[in-house]
Amino acid sequence: MNHMTADIGHNQPPSDIDILRGRLAEENADVLDRRDALIAACDRIPPITTDEIAGKVGDHIKQMTACIKAADGRRVAAKEPFLESGRAVDGFFKSITDPLDLAKKAVERNLTTFLREKEAAERRRRDEEARIAREAAERKAAEARAAAEALRSETDLTDALASEAAAQQQAADAARAEKEASAKAADLSRTRGDYGAVSSLRTTWEFDGLNRAEIDLEALRPYLPLDGLEKAVRAAIKSGVRELRGVNIFQATSATVR
Repeated sequence: MNHMTADIGHNQPPSDIDILRGRLAEENADVLDRRDALIAACDRIPPITTDEIAGKVGDHIKQMTACIKAADGRRVAAKEPFLESGRAVDGFFKSITDPLDLAKKAVERNLTTFLREKEAAERRRRDEEARIAREAAERKAAEARAAAEALRSETDLTDALASEAAAQQQAADAARAEKEASAKAADLSRTRGDYGAVSSLRTTWEFDGLNRAEIDLEALRPYLPLDGLEKAVRAAIKSGVRELRGVNIFQATSATVR
């Protein structure tokens, strides 16, 4: 970094975040001092070998808990104006996006109806073409077999070969028609706007009718998130479950100060 760059960076005014940090430190100096004193006192705690020492340690823990609660209360109070401002910003822009989203969904429903009708009509048309091509291929194949069975002269051989070639071509046409008839919904419904928008049907798998009592949980095992399983285990333990295959349930003790 050259001298000019350093001077430019050095002369920048403090950012809003820096100003906020400074103000918070000034307004909460007493809590910061209390934090430092309580942490420093932890280094002076002797080994806990008697009830008297344990009682004093409990008192100290209680003071630290009170300081934590006081700091958290001030955090909530200091943060509220920013949350309120954030809610105001969200509310302003939601007044733009929410009505647009409602209107867009209504138009999308109408477009979906049209595209479904278009896709169904195009599929019917292609199915009909495939049927006609399939029947034509069957006729050509029958004609080729008949020509082969009626071979008597060189002219008959030429006619038989021509019939076989025609049958093969008709079979290829029928296969192509079948493939076109089985095209994806997106291909059968695609439309384009004057400004470049492309509309088509998107095919997805959805579900409904979820039955908690009958759903196959074993099939869902690979897809259950770990935090969801942990939440379920804790709920089971809270309700009295003490044995559960695949997890170790045990009693644990830890100090608590009231």
